Amino acid sequence: MQDDASCKKGALESALLFLSREESILAALLERWLPPSCLLELAHKAGYKKRGNHPPALQVAELLGNHAHLRKATVQAMLPRLPQPVELADTEDADNPTPAKPPPQQMLSALAFDLLAGNAAAWERLLQRIPAWLDELPNAKDQVASPPKAKPKKKVKKKVSKESALKQQLQEARKEIARLQEELGQAHRQQQELKQELAEAQAEKRKAEARATGWKKKHADSTQASAREEVLAAEAADAHQQQSIAEQKLQMLIWERDDLRACLHDRDRFDAIQEEEVPSFRNRPLLSKENELAKVLNQQPRRFRILVVGGGEPQFRHRDKLQEYAEVMGFESEWRMAEYVSWHKEMDKLATDMNTRFDALVILHWNRTTFTGKAREVCNQAGQKPCITCYYEGFTSLRETLQECLRQLLNKANHP
Repeated sequence: MQDDASCKKGALESALLFLSREESILAALLERWLPPSCLLELAHKAGYKKRGNHPPALQVAELLGNHAHLRKATVQAMLPRLPQPVELADTEDADNPTPAKPPPQQMLSALAFDLLAGNAAAWERLLQRIPAWLDELPNAKDQVASPPKAKPKKKVKKKVSKESALKQQLQEARKEIARLQEELGQAHRQQQELKQELAEAQAEKRKAEARATGWKKKHADSTQASAREEVLAAEAADAHQQQSIAEQKLQMLIWERDDLRACLHDRDRFDAIQEEEVPSFRNRPLLSKENELAKVLNQQPRRFRILVVGGGEPQFRHRDKLQEYAEVMGFESEWRMAEYVSWHKEMDKLATDMNTRFDALVILHWNRTTFTGKAREVCNQAGQKPCITCYYEGFTSLRETLQECLRQLLNKANHP
């Protein structure tokens, strides 16, 4: 069966190639079996680019001779539509040179027989029969599509829900891309710092090699036993000192590593906290203790200024609420996010700000322990200014900490 189908395809393709020499006859033949939509689709797929209002069958006929892919596609489309091939006996004789035409169905069967015959004689008959029978054979027509049935409401809901689910997946994918880009930036910064530390270690190694070379030279130049003993003692003391320094650096690195791990663990925890919606403090009554505190603050000669340091992106979104609360209560404030990797680079700026701009410091517990310790030293050196750590689980906890900080500032102002 498979060999028979292959033979039919090959015979039909050869017949079409033979008929492509007569484009008008081939176009008429194609119109009898292929509807206009099918012919137009074949022409578009073959890349028909000539200008003019040519019918689809003629467009395909013009390309068929030089386009093997189009011939195969045309054979694939025609073969199922051909009727059962039946050979038509030649009834022409001397008395009746123009015999009566057979019925249209018999004509189509005879044309199908000639198309699949696979020989030149049959193809020559096609060149004679197609023009002679053209008026008797109808063109193939496109099937009229039945009107679409109304879709049930459940399917519409399903489609809408599917679209919303896809939109949600797209938003989540964008958030994931942003998070990965942030992690990539942090990894890049850590890589740069490691390169800098490596360069410093290599410079220290070169200095140590230079010292060792100098000690070797001194040792080689010494001739007395006492001098050699002094050199060895000095080398031993130097080695002991270098060992002590290296152990201290190792302990500091281990401590920094553990501190950073704990800080990153806290960061993973506050990333998982659900976002908190804080209402506006404007035109909204405060607590009684806040009203009393606000009255006392308004009696001061100037407004206190408080710096808040710590937290990540979820908490930093509350910065505007902090500004509203400070305006209502009668003080000034600024919020800076935590720096986990290069926190030591911010210490000089923090020291300058605490000496010149701010009266107190609030440190959220999402900060490096080393940063917290150094920040307390900065506040003490700036005149024993209040430095309070806040365990941030919501804006309410920051609100309570700010009230305590303001009370300490009032107490310090009234009892200098």
